[in-house]
Amino acid sequence: MGLKEFLSIDSILSWLAYQAKSLTRYVLTGKAALIVTAIIVLMFFLKASLKMLIVVAVLGTAASFSTIYKRYVRMPSAIELVTFGTVMTSIAYGPFIGAVFGAVTTLISEIVSAAVDMNTFMYILSRAVTGTLAFYLQSINIVMLGIIGVIIFGLISTPLYLLAGDFEAKWKTVYFLTINFLFNLLVFSLLGKAVLGIIM
Repeated sequence: MGLKEFLSIDSILSWLAYQAKSLTRYVLTGKAALIVTAIIVLMFFLKASLKMLIVVAVLGTAASFSTIYKRYVRMPSAIELVTFGTVMTSIAYGPFIGAVFGAVTTLISEIVSAAVDMNTFMYILSRAVTGTLAFYLQSINIVMLGIIGVIIFGLISTPLYLLAGDFEAKWKTVYFLTINFLFNLLVFSLLGKAVLGIIM
């Protein structure tokens, strides 16, 4: 499949339909209720406004479940909404909320996709750093800020993974970085300004 076909509307809609179907099955297990409850309790203690609670819940759910396909197809989770949600919440609500959002949704997405391993801590750390720095870099164009978020994640999380040194790890890293870059470029280009306009 070429890049043009990969980024086509039909391809994106098919992916979203698959994600919605997978999410529906997962929600019915009741685990999602625990996740949502934990987010609501956290936001309550942070004295969040109703709008902030709704925004974080929507972006958090989208981010947390965006990699559920990894549960069924064992491949790097390059197509994800964690970066998008982390950058958006950081800009709208500050570096602390951005860091917590990034760390928590990364952990949840790893649990949901049954992918928790020795690299999970580095993923959590890199998203927390992304959430912190995005706030201080928000004067940059939103698309560029999204790409910086991808770069921060890659710089922190991939060196440890590459220490394995085998060909498969290198191939997966190249695959992940390429697809993740292109996907986030698309998402931030299409949705960045619109979502900021809603949540600010």
